Amino acid sequence: MSDVDKWYRNYWARHQARDVIYKTLRARCLSCEDRPQLNEMEQAIFDHTEQAGRLLDYGAGDKKLKRKFLSAGFKGRYETLDMSAEDEHEYSSISKVTGQFDAILCLEVIEHMSLNDYVDLMDEFGKLLSPGGTLIIGTPNPLCVVPMWAGDPGHVQQYPLADLAADFVVRGYSVEAFRVRYGAWPRGIPWLRFFAMRVLCYLLSVDYAHGIVMIGKKKMPSTAEAHPAL
Repeated sequence: MSDVDKWYRNYWARHQARDVIYKTLRARCLSCEDRPQLNEMEQAIFDHTEQAGRLLDYGAGDKKLKRKFLSAGFKGRYETLDMSAEDEHEYSSISKVTGQFDAILCLEVIEHMSLNDYVDLMDEFGKLLSPGGTLIIGTPNPLCVVPMWAGDPGHVQQYPLADLAADFVVRGYSVEAFRVRYGAWPRGIPWLRFFAMRVLCYLLSVDYAHGIVMIGKKKMPSTAEAHPAL
């Protein structure tokens, strides 16, 4: 078996979903600048998870996002997972996570794993996420004019926006997507350079946005699924 066989187990269903997504899904671009308060991207994530009673941040790193969430008024239980021992986390492996979550974040992680590992991880997220819960995945944008390997040699896999959205759909999520530009929106003279770049990207059919964020809402079970005896 190859290291991508799991990805192709539902290829045609995902292919059909992708065809629809190409025509219907619009991804607005948000900025992701380094600042003490929530930036545009983080605010969008916060808005979709603010009411979560229990949230898992998979690949939480230095827990900067957790601190920002708590400062912004997040009242739920914010649990973190990271394989690094450089900071303290509730979990070092997903196999140690128990119970269900109202929201799961996985930002800038899946590009570091193979397609089969991604499928396994999404399967685990599906088990951990409560019905009606929110799953948010962030990853570099393969269409960006700046390749994802330019900033991190540990990147191994790209996920085009439409394909990632299609995988969410075939797993039973409704989806909303954003494109992400690293840094603040330029002003003054730098804006002219940015405008020229946007025009060139449009003409070349590439993108200036460095990343994508996929927000999925897990479907609620139908009456028959919730009460099979009925």
